[in-house]
Amino acid sequence: MTALVTIGLSIVMAAATAPTPAPAAGKLAPPTAKEMADAIVAVNKSLGLESWPAHGVKPCIDRGGQGILAKDVTPEDARKCATAAVEKGLPELGKSYVLAILMGAIGPVTVIALGTGEAAGWGAYSCDPARICKPMKINPGNKWGKRLDERRAKVCADAATIWLPAGQKACP
Repeated sequence: MTALVTIGLSIVMAAATAPTPAPAAGKLAPPTAKEMADAIVAVNKSLGLESWPAHGVKPCIDRGGQGILAKDVTPEDARKCATAAVEKGLPELGKSYVLAILMGAIGPVTVIALGTGEAAGWGAYSCDPARICKPMKINPGNKWGKRLDERRAKVCADAATIWLPAGQKACP
């Protein structure tokens, strides 16, 4: 009886301490996928994008208000807030993916995550608070993959794009 308990305990301990298996070919590792989505949400909240302020989240930057009350947001302000939002808890940022913040004349417009290294060819983009910003394969052959490919082309072509970590890009 004791031997069975010992064997059972050994099996449980081995399973608990085993390394996470590599994702199947053509798949993004689930922890990386979750982190990419979490990073986008963190930056969206800090920059007041995707209607997060309407959901009670106070952004790091002051956009003023609607219409004539709106204020322009400088790239420096956007970079400072976005950098602070991703300082902790995102160990794969800069290793498996980077973030790109597309800037418009009035300030930040959208955020996308683009895979690097083994995650190259994967990406995720901003979405409303009620949705999950799941990463997907960048594939011009399907509707959502094509949209992601178009966004990647746009951020890569725009010199005003803010990249996080600074100086790291994921452009073809």
